[in-house]
Amino acid sequence: MRTVASSSTEIRPRACIYHHKTLCDKLWILDSLNTQDCAAVQTKVEGRNIILASCYMDRNEELCPPQAFRDLVTYAKTHRLGLIAGSDVNAHNTAWNSRICDKKGSERGDKLLEYIVENQLFIENQGDTPTFDNGRWTNVIDLTITNQLGHELVNRWNVEVTGDDRNSSDHNYITFCAKSDKTSSPNFKDISKTNWIAYEEKLELLMATNADKFSSIDSIDKLDEAADLLSKTVLEAYDSATELTYISSKIRPPPWDTPQVKVARKDMREKVREAIKNGTLNMIKSKLNPVKRMRN
Repeated sequence: MRTVASSSTEIRPRACIYHHKTLCDKLWILDSLNTQDCAAVQTKVEGRNIILASCYMDRNEELCPPQAFRDLVTYAKTHRLGLIAGSDVNAHNTAWNSRICDKKGSERGDKLLEYIVENQLFIENQGDTPTFDNGRWTNVIDLTITNQLGHELVNRWNVEVTGDDRNSSDHNYITFCAKSDKTSSPNFKDISKTNWIAYEEKLELLMATNADKFSSIDSIDKLDEAADLLSKTVLEAYDSATELTYISSKIRPPPWDTPQVKVARKDMREKVREAIKNGTLNMIKSKLNPVKRMRN
């Protein structure tokens, strides 16, 4: 196992990401965002670039959420990345079903909820199962916070109450799946079925429509724009000239498995069961073996 946390030797980290060593080449550590109370990595889930983060919010810190978390949200927004952050927020609010709401915790909860709403974030918590249990009191103080792209990936969120001391903590495990519920399309464009005459006609029409954009290239920026436009033009012409081919997810029976064969197979199984019951199965096999050898 490997740990991602602040690399500073002067302060003790209060947040980290713990992952299997086989994921090392799939995680990009975001050193610029890693602090004592925040650990972040970038990876890909379902083909989307997202940030996975762990954040601790100190109850005694006046700013809620702390600057480290705000920087995380800003970075994800600037770079158009998904964000999934697990956080011990040390804040109380009925929005996430806190059971105990003291004055300080409620003030922090109001500030955090206001920030979440203003920045169009999501709270993935479901239900009211306590995330914290120290044997004296229980509460919901651990949140999974996402932006729109991260929210689309999170499902089956759950608080795992084990009743034992597996995690050596007074916080319960929180589990969820980060996977899109959208299934990939079974359709594809088969290039062998492309109508190349229709393709050339469509491409010629599109190129004529955008002729002025290709004739006035006098800078690197315009060259890049023209290259992108050319790529989109070629793809549009190809799509219009190529029909979708449907791939069925069902397992198709072989062509020889006709209704007559199915009836014969059913009849054979009934006879085999009868032979087993009567003790004549070995006799039937002895008669079939010469036939099989002849076929082979």
